[in-house]
Amino acid sequence: MRSKEYEAYMRSPAWQKKREERLAVDDFKCVMCGRPLSKCKSVQIHHVTYSRLGNENVLTDLVSLCGSCHRKIHNYYNRKQA
Repeated sequence: MRSKEYEAYMRSPAWQKKREERLAVDDFKCVMCGRPLSKCKSVQIHHVTYSRLGNENVLTDLVSLCGSCHRKIHNYYNRKQA
């Protein structure tokens, strides 16, 4: 379950700025499948780590993904933890 702090942060101007910076770094493409994010139903920024949540390094802690690839990553990690 996500915390209220996490939910508030994800709606904050600070997060929106980092999100836009990461999209630009990835040339507005999904880093897994390479599809232009303008062609995707869902555009998501994945946290590689949550240890610096709120103080993420845009270059090392975040990655741009389409919704399909984002689900694949989480499904993979959920299987590994089981």
